[in-house]
Amino acid sequence: MTADFLSLIPGFFSGDAEVCVRSLGTLLRLCFAEELPSDDWYRMLGYSVSVPPYVRQALFSRAFDNDDLLPRLRKPVLITHGTADAVVKSTVIDQQMSRISSAKIRMMATGHACFWDDAPGYNRCLREFAESL
Repeated sequence: MTADFLSLIPGFFSGDAEVCVRSLGTLLRLCFAEELPSDDWYRMLGYSVSVPPYVRQALFSRAFDNDDLLPRLRKPVLITHGTADAVVKSTVIDQQMSRISSAKIRMMATGHACFWDDAPGYNRCLREFAESL
């Protein structure tokens, strides 16, 4: 995860509504390469804020590690990652995902939300991947 994302985590768990909204709003801005239209941004912020802080904390406190399973995957895998992703570092591709021998990696000129920033390009990646099987 990027330092910008990690710095937001305490705010995700805050019971102070202003702190929580500020952190979640910043997270939304990190997820997209370009600024969202305000109606989309507020909708996404609304459903993000509706998740209670204790649930967000439980999501972050769960521990699991599937690194040992990655090399055993035999099914086709498509990994998409945005070149402007401000949430997850691109080194994740090299560190973990390259362990999947069947993986096809597509770097997209997007932020974290490839499917949103470039929906046609993302759908094209999925279609080409499915057709290559």
